[in-house]
Amino acid sequence: MKAVATLALSLAFSGAVSAATSSATLASAQGSVLVNQGKQFVPVQNGQVFAAGDRVMVMQGGSAVLRFNDGCDVTLSGGSITLVPEVSTCAGGQLNSTRLANEAPPWINPEAPAAYGTGTWMLVGGSALVVGGLVAGGSDNDTVSP
Repeated sequence: MKAVATLALSLAFSGAVSAATSSATLASAQGSVLVNQGKQFVPVQNGQVFAAGDRVMVMQGGSAVLRFNDGCDVTLSGGSITLVPEVSTCAGGQLNSTRLANEAPPWINPEAPAAYGTGTWMLVGGSALVVGGLVAGGSDNDTVSP
């Protein structure tokens, strides 16, 4: 009887551990899709495996499908960063997604149209000229001793 109880507990514990460490796989991607697995965002490839806590960024105009170990598929829309949950949404996991700003600078998404128009750059340049003029101009209170 003791052996049966031990076996039942070990099976229950191993099921809980496998559910907590479940992962997802990139089933498909369109457009620019990146993942951050701890250090920086890097491009992904179909079939790449994600662990709980990885962050998947789908750029504007793109999409991605994550397939969890239990067969649950989740579609991620463009312009979002999603934290891969410990368990699939079909098994009650929560999908934590954040929308990206619509005006991503071109160095983040070179495929996107220019985010900052001419007016913005004129304002930045004009401000720099004013600050530079103030710094270079100095003070008019220069005194010269005889």
